[in-house]
Amino acid sequence: MPRLFVVDHSFQLCKSGHRHCGDAVFLMRRQDLTIGILADGMGSGIEARVAATLSAEYLFGLIKENFTGSEAVRALIRSLRRAKLNHGPWAALNVVFITGSGEITAYSYESPQPFIITARGLEAPAFQPLHWDGEVVQEVATHLRPNEGLLLFSDGVTQAGLGRGLPRGWGEAGVKSFLASAGLDSTVHAAAIPAALARKAASFNDNRPADDITVLTLVMQKPKVLYILTGPPGRREDTAKVMAAFLTKEGLKAVCGGTTTHLLAKQMGVTPQVVPGKFGAPAHYELDGIALASEGTVTLNRVNNIFDAPELAPETGYGVARLLELLYEADEIHFWVGQAANPAHSSTLKPAGFLTRNEVVAELAEKLQGAGKLAVVKKI
Repeated sequence: MPRLFVVDHSFQLCKSGHRHCGDAVFLMRRQDLTIGILADGMGSGIEARVAATLSAEYLFGLIKENFTGSEAVRALIRSLRRAKLNHGPWAALNVVFITGSGEITAYSYESPQPFIITARGLEAPAFQPLHWDGEVVQEVATHLRPNEGLLLFSDGVTQAGLGRGLPRGWGEAGVKSFLASAGLDSTVHAAAIPAALARKAASFNDNRPADDITVLTLVMQKPKVLYILTGPPGRREDTAKVMAAFLTKEGLKAVCGGTTTHLLAKQMGVTPQVVPGKFGAPAHYELDGIALASEGTVTLNRVNNIFDAPELAPETGYGVARLLELLYEADEIHFWVGQAANPAHSSTLKPAGFLTRNEVVAELAEKLQGAGKLAVVKKI
């Protein structure tokens, strides 16, 4: 089965009277693993948000130090127990580890347990208790098929209406019943579930939530993949092999660099058609089967500069606007960055305020990761 991508949708409502939610959603994406966290910090507002953030950052830090998922969660629970006993920053949380093949391991600590979302409705997985260092953590391991997912929510959802006609709060049964009656209990509606569920929970308190409300869906889907080739390989003798390998990749393809475009065209046995740029914008090229072939480092720098301001794209020329569009639409972006030296760059890029090819790709990859995408950089 091809590797799947985890698509996330979330929605939050803050506790009445607060501008900041104490709940928080965090994602870490790696090539073969996605980690999702819904953390509910103790207290309200900024103080609770800090507690939630510290918990997520601690766990992600352990994963980066090559702890296994189980080891990292257990270490986090141990830290949270100390914090609870010493009146430090504490958080309830759900942590989910999802591989590209759909294998999941979920841990629930002092939080409502997640549902599995399928095309047929919601299912409650069979969590088992773990007794770790004086704390009880619920664990489940299962498998998600394509277009199945998880529904996570904070206790602001399940405890909605507490003392307002619902003696025990809305509860998990209320969540399941509402989504079924609204026709939202399938992955087809994964994008709509978070807002609908959060707003329904808030309605039990006259739309003045008594607690922060957060809802998150994580759905397994075939990823929209984009490969970007920029710059010739560091070893000239590798050129034909690299170009051939690039052409075999599944997904949309873009080339950034005039020299690189001609090398790829040579491998394809065609001649690239030059399309002059308008109003001073760089030219781009037309190659069958290639979504974009453009000038290289300048295009990448301009995309990097306006990544958070896409409304400026029409003013930057076709190459920049098209590359930005491709990046926004993709779930996974694989950069192949050639390491061949370009003597002209050392004398022209820095004085003009441009980053080098390696520098701009690194910055752009970081921004893409921050936007919830998987960005992989391969130096060739």
